[in-house]
Amino acid sequence: MKCIRIAFVFACITAVPSFAADRAFDLTGWAAWVDPNGSHTSFHSPAAVQLFDVDYTGKLGYGIGANIFFGNHVSAAFDIVRARPKTTVVSPSSGVSYATGGTRMTPLFGVLQWHFAPDGAVDPYVGAGVAYVLFDKADVFGNVVLGQIDVKDRAGLALNAGVSLRISRRLAFTADGKYVPLRASANAVYPPGTIPTIPVVLNVKINPIIVSGGLSLRF
Repeated sequence: MKCIRIAFVFACITAVPSFAADRAFDLTGWAAWVDPNGSHTSFHSPAAVQLFDVDYTGKLGYGIGANIFFGNHVSAAFDIVRARPKTTVVSPSSGVSYATGGTRMTPLFGVLQWHFAPDGAVDPYVGAGVAYVLFDKADVFGNVVLGQIDVKDRAGLALNAGVSLRISRRLAFTADGKYVPLRASANAVYPPGTIPTIPVVLNVKINPIIVSGGLSLRF
């Protein structure tokens, strides 16, 4: 019985390379948690004494990615993700919170990755590249002073790490994380007929964290 167990373990170990094939292209469908991780987002209203803070809460979204391999360990990953994180406007003076339609974010990524075991059953990787983040305006509800929050689209650095777990010859589960440190500008959009007394363009720290899990088809 002991010999059978040893033979079984040895067969499993030696079978790992036979699972593997030269990877040329991965196609992945993502379920992604997107957290804007924003801070220092404040707007003065037309009443100069009134101040609004903006808080963000992460939300689950979706995406798709393609990973092209060059040689044995290097690949270029291109991903697009979309989510609508919850956005809340708070008046510090009164403590009143105002709901919004959420801030739809669409991060686009181009990342070079280094794979430690591209033909193994477990393939951890790290990467770095660029991101371009698209933001949609967020409508503010229940506030007669502030109508919308408009964060401008922005490009920045993208840092990446993850691991791919082989399920079969052509199928794998991939867990992936990306961090994008950004400084974007944001406008407060006021209702028609409301004229602000001061400019309302601010630099905003929005450092999105995207944690994704998905099924990858390997070609």
